[in-house]
Amino acid sequence: MEDDKRSAELQALNKKLYQEEQEKQTALKQQEAEDSFYQKLADGFDANILIVGDSIGEGAGTETNGQQWFKQLQAYLQNVNKGKVSVTNVSMGGNTSYAGYVRTMVLNDDVDYDLAIICYGQNDRTDGFSTNYESIIQAIRTKYPDCSIISILESSQREYTEKMTTIQSICEHYSIPVADTIAAFNNSGKAYEDLSDDGVHPNDTGQEIYFETVKAVIDDNVVASTGKMKDTDVINADVHKFDNFVWYDASSDFEQVDDTTFTISTSASGILGIDYTYESGDNKADIYVDGELFESPTVTFDYDSSQRHILVVSDDCTVKNEIKVVFTSKEQADGFKGMYFSWE
Repeated sequence: MEDDKRSAELQALNKKLYQEEQEKQTALKQQEAEDSFYQKLADGFDANILIVGDSIGEGAGTETNGQQWFKQLQAYLQNVNKGKVSVTNVSMGGNTSYAGYVRTMVLNDDVDYDLAIICYGQNDRTDGFSTNYESIIQAIRTKYPDCSIISILESSQREYTEKMTTIQSICEHYSIPVADTIAAFNNSGKAYEDLSDDGVHPNDTGQEIYFETVKAVIDDNVVASTGKMKDTDVINADVHKFDNFVWYDASSDFEQVDDTTFTISTSASGILGIDYTYESGDNKADIYVDGELFESPTVTFDYDSSQRHILVVSDDCTVKNEIKVVFTSKEQADGFKGMYFSWE
């Protein structure tokens, strides 16, 4: 009888411990779901970071592998955080903020990002920059509603140009913290030429400043236990023209008619973009819409290498039946990745 009693008591204790553990795990999952990126770091949860930018976002200019600012950031966060910190970098050198919108919308890796770091401005024209930059923010907010955002002011601008003040205004509207590397470079006590070998991209010393600047923004928000971003109306109504998105993949959606020609049967209307690789020298793509020549993007790429670019073909394109793209060479056609439509 005594053994039966002890066995029953042991079973009851084990059941109670199991229930307590289950309740603890449920509470942790609930807390993780409610935490912002900064709160996840403080609480030791896994975190996923997305970087969307140009060549500076890529870490170009680094002399030593591993010295890229975002790799230093990942190593630091991994060291201070009990959980795993993953970084996905979809930055593309030479590209503008429109590419950031596209790269965000196309991304399909089943990762729910907790923080996105935006790094643009160097390659953008002032005209249309505000709308394109805000479209990145809206794309992130739509795909990852709980994602925090940090915006970088690129040191390569050297001063607070119209593009940089535009970023500041947008970030103020959305309550997005800014990592100001312009001020960080100016206050470093070093000459600009000591921080960038080519006048644009930060060298190893400059990469360290980028890392420290972004790190300081994150650390401050961890201390403040900053919560998730709040829903905010757009500044520019034209941003809604980017609300809907479709990607036509060159390899699966287009039909390649010959070495230089691609066609697709579709109907669409809105902002049309193209994704292809610039080869050294002159690059041209004749784009036909419903049998009529619509646009012929022409670029002279003055480098001995190639570089992928995503750019707007037209802010207002209507296709009823077919798009045809004709490149001037097989080499250029081989770099064709596809086309994009966005609309309200």
